[in-house]
Amino acid sequence: MGTVGVIALTYYGSRWYIERFIKRPGSLSGEHHMKVVERLIVGKNGSIIIVDIQGVQYLVGVTEQNIQILSQLEEPISFQKKQEISKESFLSMVKSFSQKEKQNE
Repeated sequence: MGTVGVIALTYYGSRWYIERFIKRPGSLSGEHHMKVVERLIVGKNGSIIIVDIQGVQYLVGVTEQNIQILSQLEEPISFQKKQEISKESFLSMVKSFSQKEKQNE
């Protein structure tokens, strides 16, 4: 009977701890502050990712050796439209970014 009591106290104690400290508003583990909106694999070891960080979206280049913010998106992509976005529209966005970079050089 004592073992069942210890197991029950451990279970309810751990639930209380999780609700009290981990899921409280403002904690990084309780809320999702960062989301990957879209990802395009461009090579064996490289990807281009659109990341949303608290409502601001960035175009990020990722390789095994480096992570680099390429640009901040002027027009954020909404999460509801994520399923509607085709690879062609994502590629056109990347192409327009690369054209802007060429013009800036």
